[in-house]
Amino acid sequence: MKIWRVSGFAVLLYLLFSAGGSSFVKADTPVNFSIEAIPNDFQVDSGVTYFDLRMAGNQKTNVRVRIYNHGSDDQTFLTSVRNATTNGNGLIVYEQKKPLPLAPVSLTEMIRPATKSTFIKGGESKIVSLPLQIPNELTGTVLAGIRVEKKFDENETKEDTIGIQNRHAYIIGLKVRSEIKDVSPELTYEGIQTKSYLTRPNVLVKLANQAATITKPMKFEAVISKNKKVVVRKEMDVRFAPSTYMTVPIETMGILKAGTYQVAIRVEGKERTWTWNDEFKVTEKQVKQMEEKMPKIEKNPNSFIGEWSKELMIASTLIIFLLLGYIYRLKKQQHSS
Repeated sequence: MKIWRVSGFAVLLYLLFSAGGSSFVKADTPVNFSIEAIPNDFQVDSGVTYFDLRMAGNQKTNVRVRIYNHGSDDQTFLTSVRNATTNGNGLIVYEQKKPLPLAPVSLTEMIRPATKSTFIKGGESKIVSLPLQIPNELTGTVLAGIRVEKKFDENETKEDTIGIQNRHAYIIGLKVRSEIKDVSPELTYEGIQTKSYLTRPNVLVKLANQAATITKPMKFEAVISKNKKVVVRKEMDVRFAPSTYMTVPIETMGILKAGTYQVAIRVEGKERTWTWNDEFKVTEKQVKQMEEKMPKIEKNPNSFIGEWSKELMIASTLIIFLLLGYIYRLKKQQHSS
């Protein structure tokens, strides 16, 4: 029986866990384990390196993954299931442990327990079996990721209470569908709001894929304007996971002034295009709240780099003149020789 190596599909994540503002970095832990997916009887396409299962209501199976401990030390590994969602960059990610609000049922509810701990001796491997139980009815597609990582050493955590630690994980996709043919996506507009996002002024646009289907790549465009003048425009490629929301942060050059704004949103797919138009208000109270949260650099939307803009422009000009002078001297020496 063919064994799928996950080198093509498994995603190696470097998860940075930090405490405080220390600059100490612990990044010398080797990635001395690997995983592979073991083929399943319900697999639709045996040519892919992830689980693509077609199943009907009340059917059961065991989703199996082999973990190799390549190191000499004994290790404990955690295997968990994470539901697929769509992040603010329009990418499908596998991070959510909780059930999806838009889905009738999520894969984290079909696989119990959703997390398993496995002890493996150095230089050995073990198969982890995850029991999958389909409910009475399954319509469309559900999507998740099977995540494997080393169990974090609590004693090491206590010793290194400051600094940054790298944690490595592999993820294998788990796609379960009721039919070979995918259903059509159903995108909806869920609203807009202004708020600080990662200490930057943003307008957050929320959309949703109401259908239990993975969309093909689509083009997203949002234009925010005031009095028919474009304030900010954002374009990107997006792909929705089944039955998920997507909140897109649109960063503005500075805190928006109080007033009424218009937003025009367009999502273009191969078979269909969605458009929405809406208005939203920015109040004086919202402006004041964001000014309290924003760094000083953000309070002047006309300043490109804040209070240090003049100094940086002068320094850049001097560097350019020095470089030009150096090039001129080199050419002069070449001509004289």
